[in-house]
Amino acid sequence: MRILPYLAIFTFVAGVSLLAVGWYYAPAEAPAAPPAVVGFDIRPTETPTPTASPTAVPSPTPTPTPFDGKLARMIAPSLGIDHAIEEIGILPNNQLDTPHDGVNNVGWYYIYDKPGFGGNAVFAAHVNYNFKPGPFVNLYKAKPGDRITIQMADGPAYVYEVFYFQRYDVNSIPMGDLISGVVGGRARPKDEEWITLITCGGRFVATQPNGLGEYLDRDVVVARRVQ
Repeated sequence: MRILPYLAIFTFVAGVSLLAVGWYYAPAEAPAAPPAVVGFDIRPTETPTPTASPTAVPSPTPTPTPFDGKLARMIAPSLGIDHAIEEIGILPNNQLDTPHDGVNNVGWYYIYDKPGFGGNAVFAAHVNYNFKPGPFVNLYKAKPGDRITIQMADGPAYVYEVFYFQRYDVNSIPMGDLISGVVGGRARPKDEEWITLITCGGRFVATQPNGLGEYLDRDVVVARRVQ
């Protein structure tokens, strides 16, 4: 099943599901917010391709079939990520689901692209949950070149390199673009495979006496496959 990216826009902007309810659990003393918004977009310099003389076209080499097994773990030592991956999708009310184990699991939206298939796989996890740190508690610390590995169950490991980080206001996060693989106004090149990681971050407002509240921003990290 595939869900069009625009269907996710309302979910995020309306603040009624993913990154809006389950992700608002924070410690009784909210963590200090990192410096005001930050972002980077590092891409290889494009160089013109020289014109070559016509040559004989070789017979195409068959493309191996991508591994279609389950996702096992996400590992990113520089970000403190080494967590199991659970499949999540869309709820009966057309809202995006969140990881059911908010402390230990990263969620992969199986309704969108799958790692290894050349598209843009979308992941989400909590920054903190029920007074405990979540898998993406350090996502805002991402730097260009950080490596993120997706280990498939009984299969290959795919390695991705971070090139993009941006913090968005919850009311203006461009979910349709992010799911489609468009960042900084530019679309994912057809010869690149991406993963997109999303969590809460930035400004925090306590709404309950025990310290629970809500984050007003969303942190997004995008990485391209290098292995």
